[in-house]
Amino acid sequence: MKALKGFVLILAAGLFVWIIFKSGPSLILSQLVSLNWRILAVILAYLVIYYFDTTGWRWAFRKEVRLPNLWRFFLARQAGEAINYTTPTAYIGGEPVKALVLRRRDGVELVDGLASVVIAKTSLFLSKVVFLLTGIVIAIKIFRFEGIIATGILWTFGGVLALLVIFLFLQKKGLFMLGLKMARKFKLNEAFEGKKASLEEIDKVINDFYSRERPRFFLSFLFHLLGWFAGLIEVYLILYFLGVQVDWTKALVIEVFFKTANSAFFFVPAALGVQEGAGYAVLAALGIGGEIGVALSIIKRIREIAWAGFGLVVYWKTPK
Repeated sequence: MKALKGFVLILAAGLFVWIIFKSGPSLILSQLVSLNWRILAVILAYLVIYYFDTTGWRWAFRKEVRLPNLWRFFLARQAGEAINYTTPTAYIGGEPVKALVLRRRDGVELVDGLASVVIAKTSLFLSKVVFLLTGIVIAIKIFRFEGIIATGILWTFGGVLALLVIFLFLQKKGLFMLGLKMARKFKLNEAFEGKKASLEEIDKVINDFYSRERPRFFLSFLFHLLGWFAGLIEVYLILYFLGVQVDWTKALVIEVFFKTANSAFFFVPAALGVQEGAGYAVLAALGIGGEIGVALSIIKRIREIAWAGFGLVVYWKTPK
């Protein structure tokens, strides 16, 4: 497994370097340098998206649970997202970390925290399906995307939708108890046997939430959906700083293509190379220029690294 992860990372790094040289390193560098202090505006602007996503997670708790303020939630979420970003765990390895940080910093019961990250992930998945579908319709109907780009978007959308259905099915069957059964098969259950009652309780909290807390689930979905669409602000802002003006439909197609590529290659740590390839492909297809797409991708990556670093500091300073 380690060898496979290493191989994937080498391939991703190679793709990253190849795209940079194909686009022109000096041209990309000049575009990045032209941003100077405005990169800080890009980093801070993402707080709008974080507000929606953090609020979406907060609505995924039962109403009787006493919760800390939104800032404390933001800190816990950033710690988990930092783990998601820096490890090849398909953006799920950091989810338990969110619950753990919330438990250690603010005393929220782990059962509620773990149930909430599963519910929030479900509403996030569902909102992503709606977001991608909106972008796909615009890409194909308005901009007449076709060939490999359209096919790739459609196949990835189908994959995301299939994962959502599977995820819902597993929750219905009892996600955590299924995990325990799987651990028993591979003789990895020793650490979990003493927590069987807690695992059963988490499954019960999740299923009860879907049947009794539907308004809260809808609000979780709604805030996550707003978070996806708020991502257009970043695309518009970065391109504006690079001297390129786009309308909101183009910004939507660009952001959807980034999210589609990241979803299709979820196993690549930090989407290295994938993000740059997506930026090159979609901006070239829109007639803006592949090199601008690579610059956009790298600026996005700078923002990701900045916030991931912040999240790692939060995790490091969380009481053990």
